[in-house]
Amino acid sequence: MKHYKNCVEEVLEAILFAQKKAKKDDCHTSCQQSINDLIGEKRVKKNTIPFLLYCGCEPFKGTGVATYSCHSKKEKIKCIHTHIFKIKELNKDCAVLELLDFKSDLKDKHPKQCHSKHGSACHQLDHKDLDDLVGTGICITVDLSCFCAITCLPAVHL
Repeated sequence: MKHYKNCVEEVLEAILFAQKKAKKDDCHTSCQQSINDLIGEKRVKKNTIPFLLYCGCEPFKGTGVATYSCHSKKEKIKCIHTHIFKIKELNKDCAVLELLDFKSDLKDKHPKQCHSKHGSACHQLDHKDLDDLVGTGICITVDLSCFCAITCLPAVHL
């Protein structure tokens, strides 16, 4: 592994490497455990290590916008807020992250309040089934120097 001045970047590079190795075409819970689960001896169909990032003492919340059509055939906009990400690309001090969410949250007709108590990382994760985690197709580019910590979730198949 290359030496970076930013340990979050090192972990993201290891996750990206493991995801690429597991992908065919393109403690008990830790980043190392998730990486081992992804590329370990057991051949499972896991291809993604979801993770949370921290700015200062707070979990980082990414926001993106998707469009959808209803019966009226007019395009509407839906704002997606999430604390859960998948690394897509890593380039120097920047990373492209895909916003991940749970199927049940994407179907929720009531938008999440960005700064409410219910918008916390724990509220998003508590009592959710990891198998319901999905990619949104929404990607954001972040400056890795803004982050001081990372928490990995168990490896999943997306």
